Amino acid sequence: MNLSFARFFSVIFHPILIPLYSILIILYMFPYRYVHVPDKTWNVTIGVILAMTMLIPAIVILILKKLEIVEDYDISLQKQRIFPYLIFFFFYLMTFLTIRPKLNSSLVFLEDALLASVMLGATISLCLAFFLNNFLKVSVHTMGVTNLFMVVCLLSGNTHQVTFFLLLITLIAIGVTGSARIYLRAHTSREVYYGLFCGFMGQLIAFLAYFDKGV
Repeated sequence: MNLSFARFFSVIFHPILIPLYSILIILYMFPYRYVHVPDKTWNVTIGVILAMTMLIPAIVILILKKLEIVEDYDISLQKQRIFPYLIFFFFYLMTFLTIRPKLNSSLVFLEDALLASVMLGATISLCLAFFLNNFLKVSVHTMGVTNLFMVVCLLSGNTHQVTFFLLLITLIAIGVTGSARIYLRAHTSREVYYGLFCGFMGQLIAFLAYFDKGV
């Protein structure tokens, strides 16, 4: 792997893009699940998810960089990751609470157990990474792509779509992304393995503890 490829895969599988990829995977695996949802409700829901998990956190990180609270946009220093972890955790948790099914359903947002479970898994993964950050710098890139792999794995039994190629692509993505982060000297192999652990456990816990298997 050369430097250009390593940087390319680091950008393609940047953690901030993972919620978007998760939505696209869900739409492929469950193409008829949301056909009854009004366009306005669907657009508002997706807009809120992407704003709270991608746009707003990205703006906050940009501000932190401008204020020199973090050294770079990758937040390379372990001790500087504490505040960004808390920011992402807050917005991921708010996203989960917004879209999870409730007794008094919202007329504005789609409340869906499937989307909520995936967001809860991502939130738990961040919690684990935040805790482990006290000991070493976790590869959040690897954690993100492992989240995608686990979503496909855990939901593949509930869909009629062919998921083999998705499993293969996401599995390859884990290997390529982890290798890229090591090649760029952004992480050690141990830090990559910890990222894999966080992504694996986060989605597994959310699936077993929350997700309605009647999807």
